[in-house]
Amino acid sequence: MTHRLAPITRSFALASLLLAGSQLRAQVVPDGLVVETLAPGLSDPVAFEILLDGRVLIAEQFTGRVLMARVGIGVQAQPVLQVPNVVAGGERGLLGLAVDPRFPSFPYLYVFHDAPSPNHIRISRYTLGGGLDPSSGLPLTADVGTRFDLLDVIPDDAPNHNGGTLRFGPLGMLFASLGEDAVPCAAQDPSGLRGVVLRMDVSRLPPGAGHATFAQLIPADNPFASAPDSVTRLVVALGLRNPFRVQMDWGTGQLVIGDVGESVREELDLLVPPGAALAFGAAAAGSNFGWPYLEGTTAGAHAGDCAPAPPGLALPAFEYDRTSQSFGAAIIPAGIYWPPLEPLEPIFPPAPRWPVAISSGSLFYSDYYTGALVRLEYGNFGAGLRWQVASPVAGQPTPEHFGEGFDAVADWRFVPDATLWFVQQSIAFQANSGRLGRIRPAAPPPPAPVPIALRVFGTPGNGAVSFRLSVTRDAHNRLSLHDLTGRTIRMWSDEEFGRRPTSEGYVVDWDGRDDDGRRVPPGLYVSRLESLGTSVSARVVFLR
Repeated sequence: MTHRLAPITRSFALASLLLAGSQLRAQVVPDGLVVETLAPGLSDPVAFEILLDGRVLIAEQFTGRVLMARVGIGVQAQPVLQVPNVVAGGERGLLGLAVDPRFPSFPYLYVFHDAPSPNHIRISRYTLGGGLDPSSGLPLTADVGTRFDLLDVIPDDAPNHNGGTLRFGPLGMLFASLGEDAVPCAAQDPSGLRGVVLRMDVSRLPPGAGHATFAQLIPADNPFASAPDSVTRLVVALGLRNPFRVQMDWGTGQLVIGDVGESVREELDLLVPPGAALAFGAAAAGSNFGWPYLEGTTAGAHAGDCAPAPPGLALPAFEYDRTSQSFGAAIIPAGIYWPPLEPLEPIFPPAPRWPVAISSGSLFYSDYYTGALVRLEYGNFGAGLRWQVASPVAGQPTPEHFGEGFDAVADWRFVPDATLWFVQQSIAFQANSGRLGRIRPAAPPPPAPVPIALRVFGTPGNGAVSFRLSVTRDAHNRLSLHDLTGRTIRMWSDEEFGRRPTSEGYVVDWDGRDDDGRRVPPGLYVSRLESLGTSVSARVVFLR
């Protein structure tokens, strides 16, 4: 990944001006979708995790802080964690985080950061406490004294090419992406902790502080589980340059890997880890994606510096030319869109679906520098099954760009209600201008109000009274019955209206009892129907 603090082809001043100019553009998405800011004023947010209770943990790259935000409430004043000993600058810093999928029963926060003395990358676990239950009103915090190191021997000799993703998969395994630390040939050595994706089993780690052994972390079904060295046993993919961001596709179980290119191509790799089915043109676990022999599908500039290329190199699922982007390029995978199958209230309330032209299984990525968000489709497009840029939908800013204005977005995530969340590191390099946001379907317009009407019918002499209502459904309607002193006898709500729908509205029956179930005496009563700020009344003659 080439961040804004480490431009690669131009002077810092020129790269800053170019990127700043692009970041001033509005964020544009197709018709039927909207972009909303959920938490502004962040300092270079770089990764985030959404808890099942709706809270969001956010990592700030250069401050080393983990923050907690709640939609509609804001950011918790007290950081969840100030990660100790973070080396920050350029592409270094606090780069990734993940929360144990068994939270809150297993209240563990995992972080990925550069560390000093000598420089290395550390993956650690901290124990969360305080407000594990969001209803407690207590701040969610992590105790620095509970640090448990999973790995603290990952090389970090160069200030770039760190990788930086932590993600849990459907089987509870923890994935970590590691860059090749600016040593191209090292990406071909699975034992060197460079240019690889790791898969770790954290279920056997004891609670509290400590340090993991390799034996505790190695899943028995990893592709190199029988290798002679312990590091290789953790590897599920190699031959990567800088897999800064990796997404987990919960629809298929495959990994979506964005491997940042050097000078020619940006590539999107799909990997099927153990326990998932091969799908969508993905490579099998243990695949070698070819760096530095290949950059995308082109010959790599450093190929001659290494041993001869091994056979069976995996090709990217998709690639694009970065040479036309004069001030840099860096692919950021956003994941695969699947429509919501059912409402997940109260965690993820029902939401409208995306426009119907956006097909299920669409794959999205953005470019950190241009801010373009692109949608891909998988199918037979005349040259066999492959991924290609999807046909445009109404309102796209260009035929190729599904969206624009997403410069400096460092992480994305689809959540179960099919909204697409992101963190944007900053806007035009302004301090504390980063934000958490999301793309979601626009709310449908409210139904046109129905003129309200109330009619009493039935056989009052037999103690049977019914009300026929004409109202807009779910408009906070209320039907009430009062005696002549104004005292409320009985009250009905929208939920009760829906039990007897008719072609003319709704019917509500009254059994001659009050809200406490007591029989009321015969006499004259007044019924009142309220809806959308208006009301109508009708007399009720009740006899027994």
